[in-house]
Amino acid sequence: MMTTNDFQIVGMTGDATEFHGVACSVGMTPDLLTELSGYQKFPKTAAELIRVAGLEAAARLISAWGGQEWPVPIRIGGGNPAGLRRYTQLIRLVGEPAAQRIVNWSGGSRLMIPNLKEIKHVRTQRLIRVEYDHLVTKGGLSSPDAVFDLGVKYGLAGRTIENIIKRPDDELSQ
Repeated sequence: MMTTNDFQIVGMTGDATEFHGVACSVGMTPDLLTELSGYQKFPKTAAELIRVAGLEAAARLISAWGGQEWPVPIRIGGGNPAGLRRYTQLIRLVGEPAAQRIVNWSGGSRLMIPNLKEIKHVRTQRLIRVEYDHLVTKGGLSSPDAVFDLGVKYGLAGRTIENIIKRPDDELSQ
């Protein structure tokens, strides 16, 4: 029989966490999730996850398991060894109160955990536009220098940065 000690999450600070021996990206914070929820294209699945699990738990789920379908145990505590294993994973990730709410809401189904990739891309494009404007108007950089700096900062090709800054605001989310 498995116990809650069979699974361990180590540290939720820094750039990564370890979940059951597997490194997981920690790219979602409650603050970032709140910001993204204000975007027009914020997925309904993410909003529902926040409503049920709470902001902190939703941010942890998206960071650790974003883009995955997770089989929710049929009941609190699991009901069988596989369910216990999954329930223990969930408790370790989000805490018992949030785990209970998730199981009560979605027990026995497959939980779609959004990765928010598209909405994060829109946010990044908008940040690039704002930073570019600041660099060339107040920072005293030439356009090519600003494009270069932003390309390095965001890990994007200069041509991609140029395309982003040339697009009208209403096209950024397309």
